[in-house]
Amino acid sequence: MLSFLGGDMKYLSFIPFLLLISFSSSASAGWKCSSAYAASYSSECSAASVQDTPESFVSAFVNAVKSANTNPNKTGYTAGSCTTNGASSASCAYSWTFYGSPFNDSVGIVKEAAVCPETVETRGPDAAAIKSGDKYYVAWSVGSVNADVCHNSCSYLASSASGSTCYLSPGSTVTGFCNYFVGLNTASPSCGAESGYKSPSVGDPLTPGTDPGDGGDGGTNPGGGNDGGDGDGGNGGDGDSGFDGELSFDNPGSLEGDSILNSEVNAVHYDAFVRGMEADLNESGFGKALSEFNQKMAAGGSLAVCPTATVQLLGTMITFDAHCALFDSVSSILAAVFLAAWSILALRIFLSA
Repeated sequence: MLSFLGGDMKYLSFIPFLLLISFSSSASAGWKCSSAYAASYSSECSAASVQDTPESFVSAFVNAVKSANTNPNKTGYTAGSCTTNGASSASCAYSWTFYGSPFNDSVGIVKEAAVCPETVETRGPDAAAIKSGDKYYVAWSVGSVNADVCHNSCSYLASSASGSTCYLSPGSTVTGFCNYFVGLNTASPSCGAESGYKSPSVGDPLTPGTDPGDGGDGGTNPGGGNDGGDGDGGNGGDGDSGFDGELSFDNPGSLEGDSILNSEVNAVHYDAFVRGMEADLNESGFGKALSEFNQKMAAGGSLAVCPTATVQLLGTMITFDAHCALFDSVSSILAAVFLAAWSILALRIFLSA
């Protein structure tokens, strides 16, 4: 480095430019002058810069041409329409008058590709906050992220989501949210319309009395997962973990399970789940077969007659019907046993299909 600084000082002028390239995290895709027009209209193209649409670019370009005009006989500069040539180039018309006569011209533009950062941080949805000890937890996990993110024309994969920091919603102790990171889709980094992105924000700390800027130690989800962090930016940090060779763990305290079990919302969800499972079973082939079997068993039991026998012995008529009384006393037990046996057999056949 000393030998470089001791060389020709003109190279130092490139340092800010190189640093800008190295540390620039994002640049939106947009329209700008093509190389040929940038050489001919350098000041006008520079003033027009990069615009979101061809129409907005030609408007900015015409304003720059109008500002640079020093001929009082050239007036009435007006932006015209743009004709695209494929997905990455276009030609935009504009006009003016010279001594009252109309003149037309055009400028060629190209679409600049987006420079996408490797990761981007976004805000997750509001979720329930659960208190355990003196700390709150946000009942949310990065595993619930199932839609890719499109931000500044860059595509990010939902499957790459990793936790950043979590907070309580401002002024609330029942809801919270987590910021999280998503990684660039390197296979197809470009996308169209903005979707799935929400600017990361800061709320109230998960541990009352702490600085909200640290995210309350990350707001670890009691259900597990890696959506909690220490507020250092997750995998988008500066790479300095500060690890000193020892691991430590602070016990967050016991989880108040009664608050979950006694929740009216959870009770409603549980009831809906049980009813849904019952309806699904009744509509399935196994459920219908089991119902039909029960009906036949009930019908067969109501129509069945216990067989008896009557014989004449030494002039006396003897009837054998003691077994009927015995079967009547144990019929309910036998019905339950055989119903269970047939149900297990039917289930084995159904699952082996």
